[in-house]
Amino acid sequence: MISYELASAILEQEARGPACLTVLYDETCPMCRQLRTWLASQWVVVRLELLAAASPEARRRYPLLDHERTKTVLTVITQDGAVFEGDRAWLVCAWALPRWQPLAEQLGTRPRLALVRVASSLVNRHRLHYRGRSSHPGACDADCRSDTSVWA
Repeated sequence: MISYELASAILEQEARGPACLTVLYDETCPMCRQLRTWLASQWVVVRLELLAAASPEARRRYPLLDHERTKTVLTVITQDGAVFEGDRAWLVCAWALPRWQPLAEQLGTRPRLALVRVASSLVNRHRLHYRGRSSHPGACDADCRSDTSVWA
């Protein structure tokens, strides 16, 4: 069974074109680049456009966003302009993947959202810790291997 909102979106799709989510990721972070590569290889229920945070293109498309913030927190923007950050952005990304959608819907309920908040905070802290240890942007040390998928 599908929700009223999903049914409406399906019916309106022809008028609006195919649904799309823009995911802004930090391209200087090896873990974020891995996530981008992994997301790009997955089956999706809506098209994902993966765009480097604070890039000239991101600034052109979304001039009102705090682009420095988008480099520090996962940000997802819907086709109609809704912005999701942090824990909710993680849930939106998971929802876009058919394999992860049931879990995303369960974790999106109020009692379980706190768990997502804690998990996304830990991931963010981990990535900022390793990114901060690099001698130059995008560098990866022995503790942060960009050639090993942590997302599979």
